Order: sequence, then structure tokens, then C-alpha cells
Amino acid sequence: MQKIKLTWNISHLTPYSTPVTLSGQLFAADDLTANNGTVDLLVCLHGGSCSSDYYHPDYLDPSYSFARYMTGRGYLVLAIDTLGMGASSMPQPENQLTLEMIAAASDFATRQTAAGLLEGEWLQLPPHCTLRLSGLGHSMGGMLAVYQQGCFQTFERLIVAGWSNLPLELGDTDVASVQASLAAGGYIATDRQPMRGFFHLPDVPEQLIERDNQHAGLTPVTLALAALTPGAVTREAAAIGCPVMLLYGEVDVSPDPQREAAFYPLASHSTVTLIGCAAHMHNMASSRLQVWQAMDTWLQES
Repeated sequence: MQKIKLTWNISHLTPYSTPVTLSGQLFAADDLTANNGTVDLLVCLHGGSCSSDYYHPDYLDPSYSFARYMTGRGYLVLAIDTLGMGASSMPQPENQLTLEMIAAASDFATRQTAAGLLEGEWLQLPPHCTLRLSGLGHSMGGMLAVYQQGCFQTFERLIVAGWSNLPLELGDTDVASVQASLAAGGYIATDRQPMRGFFHLPDVPEQLIERDNQHAGLTPVTLALAALTPGAVTREAAAIGCPVMLLYGEVDVSPDPQREAAFYPLASHSTVTLIGCAAHMHNMASSRLQVWQAMDTWLQES
């Protein structure tokens, strides 16, 4: 598998006087082929306290790499570090960040990457192929993917994994208390220990969880507050017209997954998929292959 690190200057999309950049990782199979003349670019947005490494945690066993699995099935995978997170800029003051700015940055990076791929800037695509853009957002990244698609129509298909337009359920964590603790703003660390039973089922090895927690990053309070606010992106969800897949583990954020499809009334079709033996951190669940296979099947059929 090939891995290419990318950086985009997105200063023109922000109010900040200092340079602002977005970072990401592009993954491809060593031998890239087209499926009926089409190559699929799957753009992945991560959740809170995570980074693009959620889709390729090279500090864990390779079997936990979503990017490795999907490139093995012919996809190009672009994992973006959300503005304010991972290797992307953390501009100050943090409270000037907005969902629209963050979505515009991801849309810009996606379209720039697609154009560069078609021009042969990084990889040699099969001759005369077309590029199909699909989006995948996990957790808070699901919220951002919904906002981006509702505003910019970046993708032809959208997978929303572990995000709810209903009031969130976070296991034993009290949402109101978390909201109250975020009033100061800034970039904050997430205490994952209280989330243990919500993030992972008991069969996930403790050593793996500890290793992943060591790589946890900061989250802008702007995004954390938005993610905890019921209805934060329902308007954008209602504007989405492409096919939508909604995916949840047996322990996850939605109090009623089957009700989630109603938030996407204009979607050409919507699918709700429930995966057993998985908690909220799908890519580290014992059933992660079922998660990835379900996504691959849906993308091939949509």
C-alpha cells in the first residue's frame, strides 16, 4: 500500500491573519485498477480526540487499518485531519472556527485532491478513467460530513457512521455535564477512561486501548459543543440528495437507529445498518471486518 502525506493551504477560507493549513493522508494500492472505468476516492473524516490515523493506526497491528482493507478492494482512501485537529493547523482564537469553515476546508481539500489525481500529480490512474467521490464520517466526523454534504454536495454517496441526529447517548457519561465543562473554549484533551464501555466492548484488548489512547489528540471546543447540541446538522441532513448509509455498532450514540433515516428525506435512498459485537469505535471492534465489508458492499451497490 502506498501512503502520501498531503497539505493544503486554506488560509483564504478563514478569518485568521496567520497561515492555516489542512493535512491529510492519501492511500492507494500498489497496483491501482479501475472498476468499469471508474476509480473510487473515499474521503474519511474522523471523530473527536482522533485524527486521520483512526483510518490507518500504524501503531497497531495492520489488521486494524481501514485504509489497508479498502485499498485492497480498489479504493483510493483520503483521510483528512479536521481543521484544528491532528496535523492540521490549530488557529487562535479557537472560537472563530465554524462548522461552515471546517466543511469548506474539507471540501476544498477533496476537490484539490481529485483534480491532482486526474492530472497525475501523485499517482498514475488507469487511462481514461473517471473518479467517483464518496464520503465517510465517523462520530463527530459524521456530523461534519453531513454538514459538508448538505452545504457543498461534495460526494456522490455518503456513509455516516456512529453519528446521531437524535440527542446523543454516551454510555454512562452525562451529556449536560460535559457541555457545562466546555464553556472556557480552546483546544482540549478528552478523558477517554469514562468512555471505556461506550467506545469498546469488553472483548477489545486493554493493551490495544491503552496504545490507542496514547495517540489521542486535542479537539476544538467549537466542534465538541456542536456535537453535543441536538439538531446541530439536521437542516443540512435534510438537504442531502445522494444515497446515504447510516451505520451503528450495538453500543453507539443513537438511542433509536431506525429513526435516523427520517432526517434525510431527500436522499435518493437511505440504509440503516447495525453491526453486532461493536461499540462506538468501530475500527477497533472485533467485528470491524463486518463493518468494512458492509461499507464496501453498500458502496458497490449504490
